[in-house]
Amino acid sequence: MSGLVEHLRRVEIFSGLSDEELLQVATACKPQRLPAETAIFKEGDDGDELMVLLHGSVRISISTRLPDGTFAPSTINILYAGQSFGEMVLLGGATRSATVTTVEVCTLLVIREHDFAAVCERNPRIGYRVMRNMASDLSYKLRSSNLLLRGNIRWQQGELGRQG
Repeated sequence: MSGLVEHLRRVEIFSGLSDEELLQVATACKPQRLPAETAIFKEGDDGDELMVLLHGSVRISISTRLPDGTFAPSTINILYAGQSFGEMVLLGGATRSATVTTVEVCTLLVIREHDFAAVCERNPRIGYRVMRNMASDLSYKLRSSNLLLRGNIRWQQGELGRQG
């Protein structure tokens, strides 16, 4: 269990937790190893699991409409060891907002929402720290998405290609 605590210590959403608190979180974790190019979940799927990436990387993609009216996946992010995804289930959102696919062989820690909630009931400080860290991470992701969206809108309106 101490090796798992070492891994959890490097995970962004668990920043600020003591070793004792990380050990409590570790009791809710189930390790899972997946081969490369495996869909972990798809946009629109129901879900109740938060995932922490221990080893490897994953591609986050959303379905976007092409000019011909068809839809295709568009990569919006690549996540690496120490990062988490699927965290919106802890905030009450059960429908997946994106598709997550392994880029290479990955080792994940899977935490079911109700198991994490039980840990937080026993130690509310864990819930507070994790929610605070998640809010900071989601705020960063939202700002990044807004910048990308603004750039895309300007490109579609021809603003970026104009010569003065």
